[in-house]
Amino acid sequence: MSRKRRKVDAARIAAAKVIRAVTFDNAFSNESAAFHLASPELDARDKSFASAIIYGTLSYLPTIDYFIAKASSRPLEALEPSVLTALRMGVWQLFFSYHVPSRAAVDESVNVARFFSGERATGFVNAVLRKLTRQKPELPKGEQQALELGLSRELFTMLAHWYGEEDAIAIGRHSLTSPDYMSIRMNAMKADLFERWTSSEEAKTLQLRQLPWPDCAYGVEPSGTDVTQSQAYRDGLFSLQSQSAMLVGLFSRVLPDDRVLDLCAAPGGKLMHIAELKGNVRDLVACDQSEERLLSLTAMAERLGFGDIEQHCLDATLHHDLFNDAFDIVLCDVPCTGLGLLQKRPEIRSRVTAQVAERLLPIQRSILANGSRAVVVGGLLIYSTCTINPDENEEQVKAFLASKDGEAFELIHFNLASSVFHGDDTALQSRLPGTLLLLPHLCRSDGFFIALMRRMR
Repeated sequence: MSRKRRKVDAARIAAAKVIRAVTFDNAFSNESAAFHLASPELDARDKSFASAIIYGTLSYLPTIDYFIAKASSRPLEALEPSVLTALRMGVWQLFFSYHVPSRAAVDESVNVARFFSGERATGFVNAVLRKLTRQKPELPKGEQQALELGLSRELFTMLAHWYGEEDAIAIGRHSLTSPDYMSIRMNAMKADLFERWTSSEEAKTLQLRQLPWPDCAYGVEPSGTDVTQSQAYRDGLFSLQSQSAMLVGLFSRVLPDDRVLDLCAAPGGKLMHIAELKGNVRDLVACDQSEERLLSLTAMAERLGFGDIEQHCLDATLHHDLFNDAFDIVLCDVPCTGLGLLQKRPEIRSRVTAQVAERLLPIQRSILANGSRAVVVGGLLIYSTCTINPDENEEQVKAFLASKDGEAFELIHFNLASSVFHGDDTALQSRLPGTLLLLPHLCRSDGFFIALMRRMR
């Protein structure tokens, strides 16, 4: 390895590996960042800087690519992945970082390109970035609002169509902010131990505080440390989960003897919350089409203090007779576009199109129909997503209720404001009575949708 390569900034190299994995290998930003930023070469400051580059670059990717395209003599699709990655990071540092001088943004991006692609790549990266330092391209009028928010024109148009331009802008702006805290869910089975831990030095270091909703939610600020390495986490006192996702378990109103089926269970956060509230894992059944992801559920159950859970590796879009009329509660937390997670998973803004959303609809319909057949008379069917697309949410529920499978079900109307939000319903939306929609810029958590349906006959 050359002397120049050894001098390349470790934080930028780690960031480049994550950005390349996300943009070219379809990796998830949170998982890839957790892996690459765990390197012992990186101190807390390095990890913080690398995270800023990763999430900043991915959040503004449509805008960054527009700038590169205006300055590059070659089309983006013709560029080597490592070269385009170095350019993308460089543009973010030039135009969106308030802490990196222009000269450093250019020089360090050239070093990144050299590290991955050799000397031959440096001249091109240097030329493109220096051209941008001399003149920042103006955004096209037809796409200006979308690109200022780091959104593609198509995605911004979709949001504006669903919620109006004002809310679309608010959703976009919120997605560009950094969360004030990381939300954790207290393990209901270890509430006493958790309460004791709240006054510990470790809890103080993590700046633990209780959140306004729901009652089991707390916030921590890891400040560059890995919260999963804390003693309390390893002892199973809490789990990482968004406030919005916690509502699924709470609204299940599960009882100790209830039989529960989760058709899309991995990695297991919602089902484990139900287990905590149930007080046991008896008659709990977890399904997922990934054997590897089911292993993560097993590890989570062990960490929280539970025994073995019945598991099935299967495709939930197919009907399975063994589940017919067998469960008091069936959870269908279906695969979705994830548009409620733009703040945490910025790559979604570049991956979701109307066509992608359309391909998910039949999958969601099949899972919901199969889940309904597993519910006993008087039992509960829960449909949830982490998207804010009405076609995946309210329209799916309406279509199900109008179908042959759904004719035996009706929506449950429940008083959300008083039971969970303590009378404050400012974050709540309900386009379909009996369902809950959380918009991220209003609830300050993930965008989420939940529908509860009771089988009546």
